[in-house]
Amino acid sequence: MKIGVKLTLWLVLPLAALAVVIGYMYQQRSAELLREELSKEGRAIALVVQVAAEDYLRDRQLADLKLLVDRITGYERVLGMRLFDKDGTLTYQSATLESFPFAHRSELRGVLADRAPREVHSAVGNQPTIGFIFPLLDNRRRLIGAAQVLQLESYMQEDSRATTRFILTLILAMVATTVAIVLLVTRFSIARPIKALVRSFREVGARGAPTRVPVRGSDELGRLAREFNGMCERLEAARRSLEGEQERRQEAEQRLRNADRLASLGRLAAGLAHEIGTPLNVISGRTDALLRDFAGHEVVEKRLRIISTQIDRIVRIVRDMLDFARMKPPRRSPIRPDAALRTVLDLLELQLQERQVKLVYTSQPDLPVLMADEGQLQQVFLNLALNALDAMEEGGTLRVTAREALAVDPRQPGTPQPCVIVAFEDTGAGIRPEDRDHVFDPFFTTKPTGKGSGLGLAVSYGIIEEHGGWFDLVSHRAQGTQVTVYLPIGAESGEAGAPPVHEVA
Repeated sequence: MKIGVKLTLWLVLPLAALAVVIGYMYQQRSAELLREELSKEGRAIALVVQVAAEDYLRDRQLADLKLLVDRITGYERVLGMRLFDKDGTLTYQSATLESFPFAHRSELRGVLADRAPREVHSAVGNQPTIGFIFPLLDNRRRLIGAAQVLQLESYMQEDSRATTRFILTLILAMVATTVAIVLLVTRFSIARPIKALVRSFREVGARGAPTRVPVRGSDELGRLAREFNGMCERLEAARRSLEGEQERRQEAEQRLRNADRLASLGRLAAGLAHEIGTPLNVISGRTDALLRDFAGHEVVEKRLRIISTQIDRIVRIVRDMLDFARMKPPRRSPIRPDAALRTVLDLLELQLQERQVKLVYTSQPDLPVLMADEGQLQQVFLNLALNALDAMEEGGTLRVTAREALAVDPRQPGTPQPCVIVAFEDTGAGIRPEDRDHVFDPFFTTKPTGKGSGLGLAVSYGIIEEHGGWFDLVSHRAQGTQVTVYLPIGAESGEAGAPPVHEVA
């Protein structure tokens, strides 16, 4: 049952009951007043008839007395009149009373005995009446007879029915008006706010973003709406907190998986490098000996040099594998990061010219000194610069910037910390979306066979991690890639974690 119906019943039923009680009391009081008024009127009529009858009897004008009886019948709701002698014998009565026998002998005897009038309520046929029995006296106050005047009370019933109809009509009008007012008030002041609350509750139950309920006024519903909005805000905050915690947990799990995978790959790389290194040294030595023995034989010497070149390539790969597997702890010393970066860019000057790549270098003056391994940082800068050059096969622009700023470690969100930020931005083809999560994986490369081992970024990642830093990568297809290195000022060691990689367009 709706609250509007309940409120209507709780309000209308007591009001209707109260109205019925008040109407009943009013009806009873009206009937009582009407009965008193009728009695007064009947006594007045009886008194007038008594005086006239006594005059007619003293003058022995019996014909006139009978004429009075006939004329008074039907006047002012008078049903009829009876005349009695002093012995109580009926001497004359109205024609309207002939079919109804006189039934008040005891009251008549009382009137004849004490000469005091009597009032008797009775029914004549089906009509309620009030009878007035009074004595008739002569001039000497001697009893000469008695008379009875009957007055109808039926109009009192008609008045009572009219009063009842009026009260019922008033009650129905009051109930209808009350119901209409209550329904309208509950519809606009209660039902609509409650529907809004119900809709919001359903949205919360469906785990959707709940809409706020408008607060109308400062009544109970307004306070309820404010409390609901506050609950929604707390739920939103709790949900955001849970989602953030879940993301951090997933990131931590991913970092642990990556760390375990990297450790396994490191052990594998160390084993392979050891197994390959020994026979490789033998092959290299034999190749050098053959070159000396066949000096001057152009065809043989050419083929031997090809073998030597490939051996050198294998040696570089083995060396990279060993560097990855046996990550050396950094030998920290005070260094100027801009100086280390400048040294790397100077080394690449010839390659930049050969590949028609324009270098745009910007460095903030007076960058802070870092406690870092200068050789390892130069290795990272060199790997990033070479990757940028390889991405611009048809030339382009390489922008390198170095600056100091505050940054938040995405592995441990918290208070921003001062960092030296070095960014390498190229105008190459960009990184494919399916490759974005693997750019720092060991042995992963998109370069053609023979141009990369896929260990450069993996080694760089380990170095930056050991320095307490992290990478940020942003790439857009056909627009280029920007790799940013964050080096916290004063950091001693890093925490294992997957480098954050932004969406690739």
